Amino acid sequence: MGQAESYIIKCPRCGAANRIPANRMGMTAKCGKCHEELKTDEQSSHPEDSFKMRCAQCGAKNKIPAGKLKAGAKCGKCKSALKTEELFAPQPIMVTEGNFDDKVIKSPLPVLLFAWATW
Repeated sequence: MGQAESYIIKCPRCGAANRIPANRMGMTAKCGKCHEELKTDEQSSHPEDSFKMRCAQCGAKNKIPAGKLKAGAKCGKCKSALKTEELFAPQPIMVTEGNFDDKVIKSPLPVLLFAWATW
């Protein structure tokens, strides 16, 4: 399954990060938290905007400038590469026993896990 490109637009009112699909750029969008109208032009992501991610290796919290998301950000504590591509991963994902540690335990983002069984 191919990964659809999306952009993270920070709300000017509340500061919440909103994921906007690339095909919706230029259209009207609202913040998911405060419902403020967002500027979805490609220049709306300012260099001073930053995002917080947890390092999958050491668990340290890192503040990443928006301009470095695709430039290979590194953890400030252990210097390992941060998985910034996780911010743009299509949601939801299938978690199995084999990938549970990588997708849930070592996830740089908060995880909401929905478990079900066929029986």
